[in-house]
Amino acid sequence: MIRKLFSIAAIFALILTASAAHAQQPAPAAAPDVPQNAAEIDSAMKDKFVSAYGDIMSIQMDYAERLQTVTDQDQASVLQQEAQREMQAAVESNDITIQQYNQIIQLASADEELMAELESAIAAEMES
Repeated sequence: MIRKLFSIAAIFALILTASAAHAQQPAPAAAPDVPQNAAEIDSAMKDKFVSAYGDIMSIQMDYAERLQTVTDQDQASVLQQEAQREMQAAVESNDITIQQYNQIIQLASADEELMAELESAIAAEMES
């Protein structure tokens, strides 16, 4: 179940990337604060990621319920944009950038050990 939830977060990471790309100037190829491999992700950044992930999941579930009742495509688009803005704010309110958040998802998808560690932390966060 966590892996499924993690996959949903990855989808929303793409949404965050897409909307962030429209809102920001192009970033340097490798910003110094963005981890380039799993070893560069310290425990504080993992904690921030896990908190942001939990916030994003709450927002996603809230908006998924709202979208089920919408029949108008324009209203659905407005809700999706609101959800994107809220998810971006949720990430940033956890003192992590959208670029860092997305990079952690990408690194975890290629590193089973990192994925397992994050899944365990997410499960513990969901239980608390």
